[in-house]
Amino acid sequence: MKEQRRAPQKRKIPLKQRIAIAIVQTVEERENSKRQKAQPKTQPQSGRRPAPTGRTQQRAPQQRPQTRPQNAPQTGGSRRAPLTPEQRRRRAQQVRRVRRRRQAIRIAAAVILSLFVFLILSRTVLFKIRDIEVTNPADANYTKDQIVTASGVTFGAQNLFTCDLKKTAKNIEQYLPYIGKAQVQRDFPKTLRVTVTPTKASAAIALGTSYLLIDADGKMLENTSTAPDSVPVLRCKTEFEPTLGQYIGVPASGKKADEKMKAAASMIELYKKIYAALEEAQIDDITFIDIRDVRAITLMYQNRLTLHLGDEEKLEQKLKSAAKTIAVESDASKARTGAIDLTTIPWIYSHDTYTREDGETVTGVSEPESTTEEES
Repeated sequence: MKEQRRAPQKRKIPLKQRIAIAIVQTVEERENSKRQKAQPKTQPQSGRRPAPTGRTQQRAPQQRPQTRPQNAPQTGGSRRAPLTPEQRRRRAQQVRRVRRRRQAIRIAAAVILSLFVFLILSRTVLFKIRDIEVTNPADANYTKDQIVTASGVTFGAQNLFTCDLKKTAKNIEQYLPYIGKAQVQRDFPKTLRVTVTPTKASAAIALGTSYLLIDADGKMLENTSTAPDSVPVLRCKTEFEPTLGQYIGVPASGKKADEKMKAAASMIELYKKIYAALEEAQIDDITFIDIRDVRAITLMYQNRLTLHLGDEEKLEQKLKSAAKTIAVESDASKARTGAIDLTTIPWIYSHDTYTREDGETVTGVSEPESTTEEES
């Protein structure tokens, strides 16, 4: 019998050698992967994918489609038809519109930015107040320096744009009582213009032993120890806090009117009505006004004739009738004293006061006079 030949046995590779081979293969795969990434991305000529190398299959990157000029002919496949003249014209118009729109946007952005920068500069660096021009300061009995000081404006620190014109005018009117109204305007680039309107006293309110001068609007002007001869003395029972430069019955800014303030406002409104009625009737030389009792208003004419008006109804009619009665006085009767009762208008009663031989003062009542026919 022939001897049976044994099959060759595979040679066993040592463990260290297998590890070395695995390391070498891993290094080669990484180098191949790096080289493939570094190569330019070209579309493979055939539709087949490149064979994977190594243990892990590397996917070939897809090539991006190349951009072609608009009118370049295409090679292979379907070709794009060339543009007609009309299409070229429309496309040119569209390009011009896009350019004009972009240019308008850039110009608008530049204008807005310029305005923003100018606004910041005008409120910080530019237009500083350097001077204040005052119109007619002599008519207000105050000098220009007094008006400038009362305005509260700081030269070189405040800006024309940020200056509060209403507050500046209010400061002038409050700290200088004889200025009835102040108007402040901006005069670029560095000046404020102030126009003042003076006011004058129209009555003196008796406050104990002193007197408070007020104007026709109830603004408190000055405190005096004696009653002036040029204005009538006003007597009222309303209590209020005398603050020069403020208006009677008007609360300070930020405060609410209480009951005392409302009563003072009602009193001054009645005085305004009486003052307006006297102006309408053209009666001068009123020396005394008593409104302590609103149902028995009393006026004194030249310290000799008392006008009894009653309540505030028909004030203008009553005072116009009193003016007609006073106008018919003769030269001899202008020194006599008495009273005119106007409470029952249109009937008027005249009361003459005279002294008898025994020294007693007597008031005689004349026949009533009617003003109905004269007014009709």
